[in-house]
Amino acid sequence: MKEIDKVYVGKRIQQQRELLGYTREELAEKADITPRFCYDLELGQKGMSVDTLCKLKSALHINIDYLLFGEQKALN
Repeated sequence: MKEIDKVYVGKRIQQQRELLGYTREELAEKADITPRFCYDLELGQKGMSVDTLCKLKSALHINIDYLLFGEQKALN
């Protein structure tokens, strides 16, 4: 099992947010988190619950494998 690197998860969150044209505040609203928590996630300073992970996945339109590990897998 691969180890989850919070810094790289944060970078993927930030990259996808910027790709979608969202501000940090817009992403925070879509994912039902605070802008400060979103900032901390992007810097890799905080971890997140499964619930928050699922909300971010939906808000960012990406799959969880990519968000956590940087791997894009086919959705079945």
